[in-house]
Amino acid sequence: MPFGFPNLTAFTYAGWPQPFPSPATRGWYSPYAVTLASLAIAVVIARLISQARKSTKGLGIEDLFACLALIFCLLYAASTISGALAYGFNRHMWDVPDELYRPAALVYWLSETMFILSAGFVKISVLCFYRRLEPPCTAAIKKIIWVLMIFTTAYTIGCLLGHVLLCHPVAAYWDVPSRSDAIQGRACGNQQTLYLVEGPLDLFSTLYCIIIPALVLRNLPMSSFQRNGFHALVLVSLSALGAAIARAVFLYQLTHSVDGDATWRSLNVFACAQFELSVSLACASAPFLQRFASQYPRFPIVDPYQQSKGTTGSVVSRVSSSLSGQIKRLPFARNPSPRITEISSPPPRALEIPEWEFEAFHITQRPQSPIDEQSYDRYLAGMYGPPAPPKDIRQLLDQYRREHGEIV
Repeated sequence: MPFGFPNLTAFTYAGWPQPFPSPATRGWYSPYAVTLASLAIAVVIARLISQARKSTKGLGIEDLFACLALIFCLLYAASTISGALAYGFNRHMWDVPDELYRPAALVYWLSETMFILSAGFVKISVLCFYRRLEPPCTAAIKKIIWVLMIFTTAYTIGCLLGHVLLCHPVAAYWDVPSRSDAIQGRACGNQQTLYLVEGPLDLFSTLYCIIIPALVLRNLPMSSFQRNGFHALVLVSLSALGAAIARAVFLYQLTHSVDGDATWRSLNVFACAQFELSVSLACASAPFLQRFASQYPRFPIVDPYQQSKGTTGSVVSRVSSSLSGQIKRLPFARNPSPRITEISSPPPRALEIPEWEFEAFHITQRPQSPIDEQSYDRYLAGMYGPPAPPKDIRQLLDQYRREHGEIV
């Protein structure tokens, strides 16, 4: 390959049509990218506020990685928006002026670099957060998370080095000749092989970043609000996985296109990558936003272990969970309008416990042996220390009061 844009040869240039006076353009990308970037900014800022003000541990290393991922996500959005508005990524390659080929290739190179860094940081942030959870994160899962963190770091560094060192010198990547210039050979690697490796690795890393939270939190007791939010979060995360699949497909189409229409096909890659980065950041920060929900502490705890036990569970666990749910519905619970709560909240229902549940509390007393009775008699006689006080100490108390003049 002579330079960054794939399949640009003299034969390709010869097959292009003449530039159209009013070419077809796609103007939807800029508002699309701005909306997704704004969503990522709002969610990450809310996460940092929640960690700083409402968490006892404060900000952690996973918050630092999330901030780095947000910075590179915004740089990716800025580079791709400028490419769509100023460098012809919103139109076909043959409708782009020749003088924009080199800056367009540079924008594509920068955007790919920003994507690799942002995706790597957000995945490491997710793994760091779930590694710190105690006790649902067992020792075995922690070892798996450590292995995946090392793999993610190595994969990110490898893709970054492969992208930077694809051409020698690096500037040969965006040194795209115009249609009137002669195409000279450059020392560039095979871009098809690079994307063939990068796309599946990005897909695989996105997949295990969804599976690990499901493994860690599947048996954690949660409120119904948390459980429903967790299920919704998994579904939204699957959309990021779908975007990663679509990006891999569009990368394959870009590198194997025969017409060399790099700008038109690159915009599809930009759209999928922007969606993947923004939604991944939102899903990584969403668990920290539950502290802002006013109804969060008013829902009873839902324990999957207790639900699976059914009627075989102990009466203590079921009574405590029922009472906790009733207590959280009392009028003194946190509510911005207590008068409305007193009127609307129903009275707590009486808890009915079947008679057979108390059979577990019947403890058969062990018959006392003569040795126990003799030991107790010796204790009363003072053989094991001071004698035991009399059962009726009223006389001693009256004598004490007389000595101190309290009674006559």
